[in-house]
Amino acid sequence: MGLSKVLFWRGCTLRNILPETTLKIESILKRAGFEATILDDEGCCGYPLLLAGYEEQFKATATKVVEKIGGVQYDMVVTHCPGCLRTFTQLYPKSGFKPLKVVHTTQLLRQLVGKGVIKLKNYAGLKVTYHDPCDLGRHLGIYDEPRELMRSIPGLDLVELPEISMGKYSRCCGGGGLLRLVIPPLASQIAIDRIVEDVAGLGVQAIITACPTCVKTLRDAASVVESIYGVSIAVLDIVDLIYSTLG
Repeated sequence: MGLSKVLFWRGCTLRNILPETTLKIESILKRAGFEATILDDEGCCGYPLLLAGYEEQFKATATKVVEKIGGVQYDMVVTHCPGCLRTFTQLYPKSGFKPLKVVHTTQLLRQLVGKGVIKLKNYAGLKVTYHDPCDLGRHLGIYDEPRELMRSIPGLDLVELPEISMGKYSRCCGGGGLLRLVIPPLASQIAIDRIVEDVAGLGVQAIITACPTCVKTLRDAASVVESIYGVSIAVLDIVDLIYSTLG
């Protein structure tokens, strides 16, 4: 890879709600030979502040984050949160900060698998579909890497959603743009509709996505769908999938 030191920026949702996925990313980085640093006082990137219209508070938070990251020696920053990635690469520069050298976890993992740094074992019999996170897809244009990563798993059956509901046309999971905090019932209904209308008819066992917020929102919806419609579909983070197939 030519890089050895990485700063793993976890992000609020991953850090507080999906700590087990955080540990898996750390394990994969170590297995791939990276020297990973984690900030104990990481805090928030500030994205929710900007979404809520608090521009000055966002800039103040960004200043603190840039100072924290600047105090660490690293070759690149790795994050699994699409919102943090967008903030670092697009929103910080718009507020006068230099863009940070950041990659999404799926981008790094795809490179590692492609170079044979990590090898994936057979996962025959698992049929899945992929949900494009809004920030990762529409805002950052990262569509191929997650799919290429999944297709590199021997035996995995990836079934794409209908074109009208995938890629740049993909529905939001319902958790984006602070909607889950501002209007929880609407956010929940959007997630339920996503599963019932777009996914249930595909005959898949699991929805794979690459965003902690999407995972949380869709998992909550999946439990409702199972109880009301009797349709059981698991929701997995792509990191969980990759971790379970490490050879």
